[in-house]
Amino acid sequence: MKRPMTKRLLFRLTLVATALLALSTVDAQQLPLRTNWQFNYFQENPAFAGFTDCMELKAGYRQQWAGFDGAPSTAFANLQGEIGRSPGGNIHGLGGRVTDDSAGPYGFTQLDLAYAYHLKMSQGWHLAAGAAVGFMQYRLALGDIVLPDFQAGNDPAITSNANQLLAPTMDFGLWTYNKHTFWGLSIQNLIEPSVDQWGLDTRFRRHVGFYGGSLIRLEGPWSFHPAGSLRFSAGAPVAVDVQALFDYDETVRFGIGYRNETALSGILTLNILENVTVGYAYDWNVGALSQAASSTHEFTLGILACPVRGSHVPCAAFQ
Repeated sequence: MKRPMTKRLLFRLTLVATALLALSTVDAQQLPLRTNWQFNYFQENPAFAGFTDCMELKAGYRQQWAGFDGAPSTAFANLQGEIGRSPGGNIHGLGGRVTDDSAGPYGFTQLDLAYAYHLKMSQGWHLAAGAAVGFMQYRLALGDIVLPDFQAGNDPAITSNANQLLAPTMDFGLWTYNKHTFWGLSIQNLIEPSVDQWGLDTRFRRHVGFYGGSLIRLEGPWSFHPAGSLRFSAGAPVAVDVQALFDYDETVRFGIGYRNETALSGILTLNILENVTVGYAYDWNVGALSQAASSTHEFTLGILACPVRGSHVPCAAFQ
């Protein structure tokens, strides 16, 4: 008889997979970051499809480095929910995601569909595995590019007539959780699509994210939600993000976060109606651009087709 996977084994497997995938790629391009990721896990990980009994919509906008000419901006939306259960209580989840990101003359729009399966394990643990497939449309506004050096005009991305490219995408995710702790692994651009129109052996590289957090009950209606993430993409620094949030009566959640060498964050999430939640995050830039552009704003709206309380699976990310 096979023994169920233990928490320690799952944790070790996740760490090994993260390290191997992070070391296997080079010359990456970083996908957009979001500060209030604790309020919008499905945008980060397809395994999160099915975490609500009914359909849940999340939509938001992030303006990075406000006041900086050509600064990155990101609009995002997703819809996910449970679509059925097996006789043993395992969950089938389905969802879709869209992201539109711009930074100066470069930008992309991504659309994908996701499926996840939540497996019951021993001692209150669950394991969710999910995959998303879709496409990215990349765009480069050549008219907005000012070349400081004549030789820069030899860059294949500049000389190519392909100012818009379409590439397939595939994401994969794992999420193991109970009422007190959760661990997650997200792999974006799993297949690393090539775009030879912008240069020989040019690819959009794989990105790997590792997430973890817990729930600590405090006095009365208060609870404490520490969480952290590590995000890897070859050719870019590792992004380390830690957050400490307090929750009051499952109505308001607030706290602070820190991203290594780049930002200090203030985060607020508020249930304003029985099935409507709003989130706001403000980043103080503490990196090299702090003098030119000191702040980043991020807004997120969540709408459930059923009441917020009691609508999620027993995961520490929600309890």
